[in-house]
Amino acid sequence: MIRGGIGLFYENSIWNNNLFDRPGRLPKGLFLGLQPVCTNGTPSTTTLPFPSSVDPASVCGHPIGSVASQIAQLEKDFQAFTIAQGPATNGVFVGNLLTAAIDVTGTELFNPKYVTPRSVQMNIGVQQEIRPGLVFTADYLRNVATHTMLSVDTNHIGDARFFNLANAQAAIATTLANCGVGTIGQSIIGCPLDPANGTNDGGTWVPRAALISDYAGNGLDSGYSVCGGLPCALAGTPPAAFPGINQNVGANQMLFPVGRSVYNGLQLSLKQNMHDPLPGIRYLNLQISYAFSRYVATARDSDFINFAQDNATPTRFIGPDGLDRTHQLSFGGYMELPAGFQLGLTSHFYSPLPSNTDLPVSGAAGGIFQSDVTGDGTGDGSFGSNGGLGDLLPGTSLGGFGRDFGVNGLNQRITQFNSTLAGTPTPAGQVLVSNGLFTLAQLQALGGVIQPLQLAPPHAVGQAWLKTFDLTLSWAYRFRERFEIRPGVSFFNLFNFANFDGPAIPFSSVLDGTPGSPNGTTNPQPNSLRLGLGSGVNALGAPRAIEFSLKFKF
Repeated sequence: MIRGGIGLFYENSIWNNNLFDRPGRLPKGLFLGLQPVCTNGTPSTTTLPFPSSVDPASVCGHPIGSVASQIAQLEKDFQAFTIAQGPATNGVFVGNLLTAAIDVTGTELFNPKYVTPRSVQMNIGVQQEIRPGLVFTADYLRNVATHTMLSVDTNHIGDARFFNLANAQAAIATTLANCGVGTIGQSIIGCPLDPANGTNDGGTWVPRAALISDYAGNGLDSGYSVCGGLPCALAGTPPAAFPGINQNVGANQMLFPVGRSVYNGLQLSLKQNMHDPLPGIRYLNLQISYAFSRYVATARDSDFINFAQDNATPTRFIGPDGLDRTHQLSFGGYMELPAGFQLGLTSHFYSPLPSNTDLPVSGAAGGIFQSDVTGDGTGDGSFGSNGGLGDLLPGTSLGGFGRDFGVNGLNQRITQFNSTLAGTPTPAGQVLVSNGLFTLAQLQALGGVIQPLQLAPPHAVGQAWLKTFDLTLSWAYRFRERFEIRPGVSFFNLFNFANFDGPAIPFSSVLDGTPGSPNGTTNPQPNSLRLGLGSGVNALGAPRAIEFSLKFKF
């Protein structure tokens, strides 16, 4: 039998996306919202919009344990202020903050040209009964989804194309004055005073060479890093050198219906049903299935809020997404045994998931000059811009690790990166050089250039296969025709295969050389990265578990 089909399907926007849109649009009401306090270890704002005895400067940049009481007090003050204000004022209304960004205000607006996500699915296949009870099936499937959501900052904060020379000059002048020197070269030799405040910090300051983070902290940076994504005037911080298109407003991250995904798969299955195949087996059902597929998309997860990998060209990158597995082999069976016993088994063997390879970030100000290699304003490590990630390793795309290249290929790409790009300026750094504010040598001395990467160690491994084997044994006792009691025991992951790197706990994408990262993971992986028990309802690949059951059917 030959069969085929095609269908057009529409998808609702998940509730979370709707939840983050409404609070930013209404001037009155109590809504879910965020009040940023710290960005890259420094205060996001010098003046909190609510009264508090806690100075943000005393909290930001300190270990959480040492400032836990201050954090708790800030939370209480914020909650008390919100309750006192009531619904008369919406603290995250875009008209008040002039900002809407999921990791800045907790809001994310739909683009006015919103289009419902949709997909076209096509399939063609054959099914043939080879002999009575034995059926073979082969299908080719293709699914193309369009209009999924990608978050894009329409103000393009941090984009190297939108540079404010006066703000940059003011930041440099402030840093030099605070440092107590007259030139950038002198600051590289050493700062007698703290570049952040122009004092000796009560006698605790130890003179040291200036860093790019010192200049960035005084405004020579992205508006995400300097002002936390808010308008700098509202945040009470120095104006940013890369403030976006309009420095009088903050970030405006909107969900654009421009995402896309494509699935292509060959799916095979062989099913067998037999009665009394062997002595002691009354009925037997066996099935084996295999899928060879590729699933590419413009984001790891097509449903939830996804930052565009490149704000300047949102659909520039597409590759294997977070659920793509090239090979998926499953087999199982069910048999009825004498005396009312039933035995069932299911096994899965899935090839590894893909991973991105992102540049590590310093966590300090000035990341725009170290890890934003596309120059679009994301990738600098500021949490507000894209969740704190660096840009993709140049020459790679989404999901490249484990698909386009493995560990050896990664080391080749890192070697090429270190020899050609490390030590050179990012687009933002090149803007400073082109405007005569710094020389390349000065940026290199300050650490304001692309940093080299660590090679993967010998015997490094990529993401792991998923392996599991489940077995269930039960016994049925029937009485009065309609009733049945069925006690049973199930062994999930019977052989206790150690599984790592699942969809919920993926391989880290950051090339920081730590265990769990593409360039820092050796075999065996640490138990902390092993798949856990999940939600308690479904945890494919979790450590061996035994379940006892008692079912009553009527």
